[in-house]
Amino acid sequence: MSAFDALKRSPGVQIENDTDITLNGKSGVQILLDGKQTFLSGKELSDLLKSMSSNNLKSIEIINNPSAKYDATGAAGIINIKTKKNQTKGLNGNISTAFAYGVSPKQLENLAFNYRVNRINVYGTYNHTLGYYNFLYGTDRQQNGKSYDSHTIDVDKRQKMAAQVGIDYFIDEKNTVGFFANGNFIFGGGLTNTATAITTPPSTTVEETLDAINDYYGQNTKRYNFNLNYKYEDTIGHSLNIDADYGLFGKWNKNLRSNIYRDNQYVVTDENLYRTLNDIDIDLKGLKMDYATRLWGGKLETGAKYSAVGSKNNANFYHVKQSEDSLDNRRSNDFHFDEHISSAYVDYKRSIGAWSLQGGLRLEYASSNGTLLYQGYGADLNEHINRKFTNFFPFFSIATQLTAKQTLSLSYAKRIERPAYQDLNPFVYMLDELSFWKGNPFLVPSLTQRFSLLYSGKNSTIIGINYAYTDQLNAKVTDTLEQDKIMMISKNVGTQQHWSLSLTQTYSPRPWWDMTFNGLLYYIHNDVSFDQYQNLNLRQTAGRAGLLQTFKLPFQMRAEVSVVYNSKRLGGANTISRPVSQADIAFQKSVLKDKATIRLAITDIYKGNQVKYTQNLPGLLSSSYGYYESRQVRLSFNYRFSSGATKDQRNRKSALESESGRIQ
Repeated sequence: MSAFDALKRSPGVQIENDTDITLNGKSGVQILLDGKQTFLSGKELSDLLKSMSSNNLKSIEIINNPSAKYDATGAAGIINIKTKKNQTKGLNGNISTAFAYGVSPKQLENLAFNYRVNRINVYGTYNHTLGYYNFLYGTDRQQNGKSYDSHTIDVDKRQKMAAQVGIDYFIDEKNTVGFFANGNFIFGGGLTNTATAITTPPSTTVEETLDAINDYYGQNTKRYNFNLNYKYEDTIGHSLNIDADYGLFGKWNKNLRSNIYRDNQYVVTDENLYRTLNDIDIDLKGLKMDYATRLWGGKLETGAKYSAVGSKNNANFYHVKQSEDSLDNRRSNDFHFDEHISSAYVDYKRSIGAWSLQGGLRLEYASSNGTLLYQGYGADLNEHINRKFTNFFPFFSIATQLTAKQTLSLSYAKRIERPAYQDLNPFVYMLDELSFWKGNPFLVPSLTQRFSLLYSGKNSTIIGINYAYTDQLNAKVTDTLEQDKIMMISKNVGTQQHWSLSLTQTYSPRPWWDMTFNGLLYYIHNDVSFDQYQNLNLRQTAGRAGLLQTFKLPFQMRAEVSVVYNSKRLGGANTISRPVSQADIAFQKSVLKDKATIRLAITDIYKGNQVKYTQNLPGLLSSSYGYYESRQVRLSFNYRFSSGATKDQRNRKSALESESGRIQ
């Protein structure tokens, strides 16, 4: 089983379209790996987690209301995926190999090692995902009296690789210095083939067709992060941790787009060919310091952080002619974005009898400057968008021990969700001449107030009640453009109220049979406005239920059966998704004296995880679908090797946690 599969089974976690992660039915989740950002998001993050064996995981920590010492990013909370790391003397590690087949074959590899000698500890990881991923999606929309029924076959031919290496030097029992570097690489081509049939309802006779092919003949993404760390910790409660980080992100792609129109006799009436060359370079710097001490019978933590991000984006759009390519200045531009964030926090917690109290405050000051460079009216033009924000992020929690095995806690936190850097980029990306994606440089952060009430009983029952109010909700919306076109764009659309009730229950009917039930009931109220003519007030109650059963079988074998059901639900600003479900089954056997395991799994057995959703706006009614190769057969082999006495390896948090997570 992969880390991705383990995350899907975590309480309150839902992953839709294989990429969109929500917590308790709310989007805006901050994903950390060992307390640090992965430099990945969306599909790339999914690929990384799929290449990691769950045998390497120590725990998946879900924090609904993070305290003030955490970055304020993450409107829905934080998920911290902790891996097993140790400082065993000598060499130890883990090797995992997997093969999967859905529509096409895939190979996944994961290697983790640790070598400790005297005061030096060296560790590293490597993983890759090789093979194509296939997607099917489409939209049938009614717009201005016309019907546009489009279907897309999308083949992602990119290969994914990632590696990390680090070293810790233990100066003495109190002082440690460390350095690590990691890199993520994605390279290869891709192809989308979109066919659109145009009719005039109620007639179903096709009047015109549009066939569009996007040939991504060149794609490359590179991410690097370097961290230098110093930590002091004594035995009486004092600690000091300093992190200095530097990150680089570079991405370019080359795309050749053809659009061919044909009449109802299949005669070509128009044909256009375009070429786009896009480059994105992002530079990230961060410095963070955290200090903790005992005070008045409790623990006081304080710290400060500074980060600086510079983003340069260049897009050139060409009309391809027989003689030479012709640059289209209307669709070509440069966009530069610089952001500086300074923050400081104080957090205090103390226990008084059966009560535990914690409170804190985080102050953040952010300034940004966006510059758009383009040509218009025969001259070089530029636009500047400058913003400055000062925000306070309070946090408090109160918990009590009801009995020896029952606890109850109430917490509050204010959170922020900043736009991804690419969403601020006003470039236009074309699926075909009728469908576009566009960035929005005028996006502002969303602010969320969260309350959580949590009950835990007998180590087997967890009940959570959450309420969140979000202002300046950031959502990707589909809007009309001209008479026959649509454009997908991120906007601040209004407010959202989100209530949720969650239940996690574990039960063992027999010594050889374990069950875990995860249930979620939530209600969303979106009061949104796309413009002065498009105001929506939407309410939707939804639910999710999942049951995982594990069985101990003879001959050192285990079996797992997992089923998940998601009801009709509201997502984004105005997207209504139909119910989906999924059933998985797996068999696992221990071999080589319990040092290795062989696992065979079939996911989404009956292909129930096929997304279907609708969007309604004045002048636009659309119904869409998507299938993301969720049904797969997977065969994996995992081998563990270790020696010596184990001691947990220290984990540290990057100074670029929230900034890296905004790269998509």
